[in-house]
Amino acid sequence: MSETPMFSTMVLPLELVADEVIGLRAQMSARIAAVLRPNGGKRKEGDAPLPKGVEPVAALPPHIDRPWKRFEAAATELQGFRGLRASAQADQRHSGASEAERSAANTDSDDRWRALEQWNAGAAGLSEDGQTPSPSDARWLYGQLFPAPEGLRFITRRPRVQWAAMVQRMKTLEEERAQAVIEQFSGTRHYRQLVAAHARFGEAYGFTTVVLAKEGGPTDGRPQWSAARDALRSVIQKIESHADPEIPGSEALAAFLLAPYVEMVGDLAKPRRRASATKPEAVPAPPLGAGGTP
Repeated sequence: MSETPMFSTMVLPLELVADEVIGLRAQMSARIAAVLRPNGGKRKEGDAPLPKGVEPVAALPPHIDRPWKRFEAAATELQGFRGLRASAQADQRHSGASEAERSAANTDSDDRWRALEQWNAGAAGLSEDGQTPSPSDARWLYGQLFPAPEGLRFITRRPRVQWAAMVQRMKTLEEERAQAVIEQFSGTRHYRQLVAAHARFGEAYGFTTVVLAKEGGPTDGRPQWSAARDALRSVIQKIESHADPEIPGSEALAAFLLAPYVEMVGDLAKPRRRASATKPEAVPAPPLGAGGTP
């Protein structure tokens, strides 16, 4: 009696997922490679072992080879799609991180400008004491950086407008007169932090480095999934139909090639069997007229 599993009315397991199909392709491919000996080549030491009754063949029977190649191509395309989608999803996560960095860089820059404005206003509010640079130099710097009525409003503008305004002010801060005010009125720490925040802002928004927009990746894998499922169903049925008790070795070959699929079906059925085993049995209803608790 044939030991080849029968799937003539085969319905693929409902639990089947793409990773199972891709893994099954690899398992079946390894078995096909083990039985193929093109040009009648002999088996070599180290070749994958073959079970009893399975003999090497020069080529797969055409009715198996064609659906196998179709399934192999479909599973490969499905795997490629999943790789592209995973890459696109990773890019999206990275893009999300980039947006978070932009927000953080903008906040950092705004805070540093506010801190510098407060420091500069304090220095400009001092009375003249004959020292240099004088508070009038601090007032000059304040007028260059935060002229009325603009003041600090430039940090609320759109990024491009804000960047242009900040670049102009950073150039002013680099001047010798401004540097003297910063040094003598203890503004060095404020200035250094502003320089770092300015650089961060420029990088985050692509003003000092190139920031490329990520192209969207594929999202709908239903065509690839449907093609892989159809091809799998076809190749399994063709391998099954190859088993013929009157053709020596055909049943053994079919069973050998189908073994990964049989194993997969069993693995997918295990959760259902466990759930069925733990399901409580129905309690029969008491006969009519029976009393309640004794």
